[in-house]
Amino acid sequence: MPKRRGLLRAAAPASSAAADANTTSSASARCASADSPGPLTEGEKAAWWRLLTIVVCSSPVPANPDTTVLRAIFAGLATVPDLPRARKLVHFDGPQPTLPVERKRAYVEFKRRVRALANGEHPDFSHTRVVATDGFLFASHNLAAAVAQVRTRFMLVQQHDYVIVRPFDAAGLLRTMAANAAVKHVRLNMRGNIQRGFDGVIENYTGASDVPLTRTCGWSDCPHIAGACYYRRTIIPFNLADHHGGKRKFMEESVHYRMQRNGMFEREAGGESGVGCWALKKCTVEQPSHPGCTPAARRWPADFDEFGTYLYGVASPSDGTYVQHRSQRGNTPQWGLGNHLTASNTRRRRRRRRRR
Repeated sequence: MPKRRGLLRAAAPASSAAADANTTSSASARCASADSPGPLTEGEKAAWWRLLTIVVCSSPVPANPDTTVLRAIFAGLATVPDLPRARKLVHFDGPQPTLPVERKRAYVEFKRRVRALANGEHPDFSHTRVVATDGFLFASHNLAAAVAQVRTRFMLVQQHDYVIVRPFDAAGLLRTMAANAAVKHVRLNMRGNIQRGFDGVIENYTGASDVPLTRTCGWSDCPHIAGACYYRRTIIPFNLADHHGGKRKFMEESVHYRMQRNGMFEREAGGESGVGCWALKKCTVEQPSHPGCTPAARRWPADFDEFGTYLYGVASPSDGTYVQHRSQRGNTPQWGLGNHLTASNTRRRRRRRRRR
C-alpha cells in the first residue's frame, strides 16, 4: 500500500519580495549552520534517495484538468533505479487574476485530481505532498516558495512538462555534489550536450566526480539537481535582487543573464564582477579576433564556481537528451497573459495607429 501524503494545504502567502526575503533569510540561517556538510556517510550512500526531494512546480495550462503529462512525469522517475523512493513535492501556483473563469475552474479540478493521485489513488505518487499557494506568484517566486518547503539536502527540480527518458547515476551524482563543492547545479539536458542556446560554451569537466559532467557557461532552470542551501544562499537572493524583486521572472532570467554580463569585455572601473560568459563565448566561439577580446575575456569567469553549473554527461551530441519536453499549452499563450507578438495583434495595433 503506497504511503499517503497528499494533503493539499495552502502555503503562506509569498507574493511580495519582502515575504520571500524573510523566508529565505531564515532558511539561509539554517544553511549557514550546516555549511559544507561534506561527503556522504556510508549509510547515506546506501539510501541516497532519502537525501533528495523531487520538486514539481505547476501552474494553470490549457491542458487542465487532464493529468496525463503529470502522470508521465511521475512514471518516468522509474527510469532511474530507486528514484521513485524519494520524497516528492507538487507545488501549485495560484492563477493569474485575469485568467478566464473556465480556465480557473479547470485548474481547480486539476489540483483536485492531483490530490487524489497523491492520496493513494496511484502508486507512482507515493511519498508525495501537495502544496498550493494562496495567490499568484509566477514562476521564480513559486519555485522559491517550493524550496522553502524542502527539508532534504538535495532537490531534483522538475517542471510540469518535462519527463525523464534516459537513466542517469543519481547516487553517483549526489556523492559527487556532496564531496565536491564546485559542483552545485547539474542539469539534465533535453538535447545533446552541444554548444547551443543557454550552453554557449561547454567543456568536459576533469575535476573530482563519480559521474561524467560537462561544464557549461549558462544557467537554466530546466530539470536539474541542486542543493537546497545553494538555492537559499545564492539563487533565490539573485532573483530577489533582480528588477522589482524578481517578480514575473523565470528563475533562469535572474541567474543566467547575471552570469553572462552581456557587453562586458573587461571589468568595469570600481565594479565587483569581472568578465562573464558572454565575453567567453564571443572571444572563443563566435569572434576570437574581436578587438575587445582581452586575455581575461578568453578565460572562464572568475566567479564561475559561485554558479557551479554543469550538464550531466560528456560534451557530445550522443550524450544528453535525459528529459523530453511535453507541451501542455498548444498555441495558447502561457499564464493567460496574451501574446502581443502574434500577427493578428500586430495588425490590430497598426490599424489603430492609422486611425489616429
